[in-house]
Amino acid sequence: MRLDSMRVLVTGASGSLGWALSRKLLPGCEVVATYNSHPSVPAGTEALRLDLSDRDALGDLCRQNKPDVIFHCAAMTNPDECEQDSRRALRVNFEATLEIARIAKDMGSRLVFTSTDLVFDGSKGDYREDDAARPLSIYGMSKLRAEEAVLGIGAGSIVVRSSLMYGMGSETSGTFLTRVTDALAGGRQMKLFTDQRRNPILVDDFVGALMAAVEGDLSGLYHVAGREVLTRFEFGREVCRAFGYDETLLVPISMEDFSYVAARPLDSTLNTEKFTSATAFQPTGIAEALAGLAAEMA
Repeated sequence: MRLDSMRVLVTGASGSLGWALSRKLLPGCEVVATYNSHPSVPAGTEALRLDLSDRDALGDLCRQNKPDVIFHCAAMTNPDECEQDSRRALRVNFEATLEIARIAKDMGSRLVFTSTDLVFDGSKGDYREDDAARPLSIYGMSKLRAEEAVLGIGAGSIVVRSSLMYGMGSETSGTFLTRVTDALAGGRQMKLFTDQRRNPILVDDFVGALMAAVEGDLSGLYHVAGREVLTRFEFGREVCRAFGYDETLLVPISMEDFSYVAARPLDSTLNTEKFTSATAFQPTGIAEALAGLAAEMA
């Protein structure tokens, strides 16, 4: 299934993932990009405001635009905010996704839903797609219920779980990398965990994986993440080496030292063999990716 010349709907296009995806799809596709509070989306897209909690507006937008493919990237993603407002988190992350899945099926649109490694409890790591999901937070639970809705309703739909994403971010939404570089560039200390393990992935790599999933006619559940397993502190050291920042500004802490509202898993690393064997996708190594970003930002 070639994406060229297709009409594509990208939800959450003012966020870092939706922004990068919309930009990558241009100019080959006709891109309808939605946003909620920040109207900044890549030039060349048709920008439309959408409140995911407004079911009628969601249905009207989808049916009026009749996309061939829907990339559903929009979500309430801050775990602590989800914990503090669980009703809104379920409405945005689960109920809106359920409605999109129903609409996509009715219209015959291909749906690609982006999910998270935080559906796992972190007790073992190297999670495969058929491992039991046991989220520790409202955020993880809301995304898991959304996954189940998409897979249960939409024949041919794709659910892609990812790990910690890093990259340039959008005009209004940063990534873990930009939070680190902003602090270090300003000479400020950055506290980073030494005991939480994830496999970070470059945002642009993840975008490429989503497009490969569609063009490879995949369906079902897949894991897409980086090939290296790092703690946030180890990632911070890689950033310092690539950008030339002072490593002494990095402050190692454990997750027990930090007070979160929502619980986080210790090891939510994803096994990506299923996706790699289906697409031959290979993510960029962290050192290479960070060197490229440092050159781009110089």
